[in-house]
Amino acid sequence: MLLLLSMGACRPESDTLVSYAHNDKLVFASADSSFAAKFQIMWNGLNQYYSIWDYEAHHGVDWDAIYDEYYPQFEALDKASTVTDDELKTLMQKTLGPLHDGHFSFDMKNHKTGNTVSYSPAFDRFASRDDYAIANGFKPDLTYYADVAHGQVETDAEGNPIVMSYSTSALDMILRFLSTPGIGLQWARSRIQELAALPIRTEMENFQLQQLQAFYQELSTIGGLLLDAAVTLYNRLHEKYGFLEIPGYDYIDPIFVTKGITFDYALFKGNIAYFHVNSFAMTLYLEDASTQETFNTSDPATMHHIQQMREVWQAWFNTVQQLHRSGTLGGVVLDVRSNTGGNVNDFQYFVGSLLPSGGLHFGYQRYKRGTARYDYSPMMEATAVTMSTPHETITEPVVILTNGKSVSMSEMSTLGVKTMPNGKVIGKRTWGGLCPLSENEYNTYNYSGHIGEKGKTAVYGYVPMLGAFTLDKKLIEGEGITPDIEVDFDDTLFKNTGRDSQLERALQYITSDN
Repeated sequence: MLLLLSMGACRPESDTLVSYAHNDKLVFASADSSFAAKFQIMWNGLNQYYSIWDYEAHHGVDWDAIYDEYYPQFEALDKASTVTDDELKTLMQKTLGPLHDGHFSFDMKNHKTGNTVSYSPAFDRFASRDDYAIANGFKPDLTYYADVAHGQVETDAEGNPIVMSYSTSALDMILRFLSTPGIGLQWARSRIQELAALPIRTEMENFQLQQLQAFYQELSTIGGLLLDAAVTLYNRLHEKYGFLEIPGYDYIDPIFVTKGITFDYALFKGNIAYFHVNSFAMTLYLEDASTQETFNTSDPATMHHIQQMREVWQAWFNTVQQLHRSGTLGGVVLDVRSNTGGNVNDFQYFVGSLLPSGGLHFGYQRYKRGTARYDYSPMMEATAVTMSTPHETITEPVVILTNGKSVSMSEMSTLGVKTMPNGKVIGKRTWGGLCPLSENEYNTYNYSGHIGEKGKTAVYGYVPMLGAFTLDKKLIEGEGITPDIEVDFDDTLFKNTGRDSQLERALQYITSDN
């Protein structure tokens, strides 16, 4: 009897291989109608695929005890007549909340409501931070510094401030069209007023007035739409009213909804070159092969946007190189605040453009190499690609600005700056998600990657494909990179004056070396 009881309470053998690939119908079939089966897939999948169990044990996480405590609670859901999405999420939160990886997330289909419930422990940690509200919606704004009256930036021969910004975000493109004087909606409004004020109008002027009014009316609903729908409406009206030749009204390639990014460059007093990128997709814009593969390069408007991005980056890079060669570069400020990561290849165009060619050893990595919980590969050097084309190595001070929403590739960039003898991290502690992910959801790598298939299987887990360590072989998942100089962002100062307290601390450090 005791033997039978103990067998009934046993957890699944942790070193027994069970496939959690997206196409394994037998594994996922029972999860379509059972919360207990969903839990089993989640628990076993992580048991086999998660790459930092030793780190979790160090933090007091007992994965077996979590099974013993929460599996019966998921079983109890199967016996309940109703299960709300909040009830399911609460149990997922209790089960997964103790885990520290900054990337992984799980989806569970609540078969009793038909809804998918998602949970990621990292978002709970972020929400508890003191800089959550600021970092969550933060965008750098150089308007104050671009005002020559404030004397904060260098000026060109004509006295114009050396500040360049461009965004290919579909949202920013629409906002530019709606709000920029002299083009787009502002031009249409002025033209309507101009035509309406005429005491006598020609037949053509009457027609144009009617069409502009109709266009204006149809476009007025765009503000209440989700971005995908807004771009669809914008492009439909572009096709319908293109004959009006509204200045600045260009077709928006829908790829910019997901692949649009922002570059900001400024040259501050003392020849301090600033560069900000809000998401790492630089390679798509700066490498011809990637550009042709990603975008519709036959569209002149799309190529115009890409060229504008290239000009901003090239201006920053050329300025840094030229000033360094002349011995007049004051320093460099890189800004990854609220940058949620992206393509690791971008490193070469960002931090890597300041470093010697040949790559940078910035930490260590290891793979999951077996089905047992602690089956790991040996530690391997993690190397980032640095720029291979001829360039100078920057020896002047380099600062990188971070906050609580600097994630993943932003943190890799931050580690890159920390390896530099002239590098400094200023701002707030980063997110804590350095273990890289695999974009290919149809493959796993060394017992890691994707558990199930998003939107199709009743359980889906997005699990990093390896563990990432710092140069001193420490894991900092869920903790993040602590800045060398911690500076709060003064939101009141920013809203009232446009001044950026973290940026100004970086400029102060470079000019005074403290």
